[in-house]
Amino acid sequence: METLSIDSETWKIDTLQVKLSSEAAEQFGVYWNYFHAGRIYVPTRLVHSVSDTVLLSVTVDELREVLSQDAASAPI
Repeated sequence: METLSIDSETWKIDTLQVKLSSEAAEQFGVYWNYFHAGRIYVPTRLVHSVSDTVLLSVTVDELREVLSQDAASAPI
């Protein structure tokens, strides 16, 4: 996990910014090289636990679907 996003009104964590390995970046179609690790924002509702790693409560395919839906609904 790199950073987190906190809702300033509720003080709840909305998303976690996760730094991806090269293999994970390839699965998500995210740019990655040795000087720029790919990152994604994961909604906390999909997170099971966080320690040295982020354990999700959904499959990679389900996460990919949620991320594409979130990107499609983001304001321009």
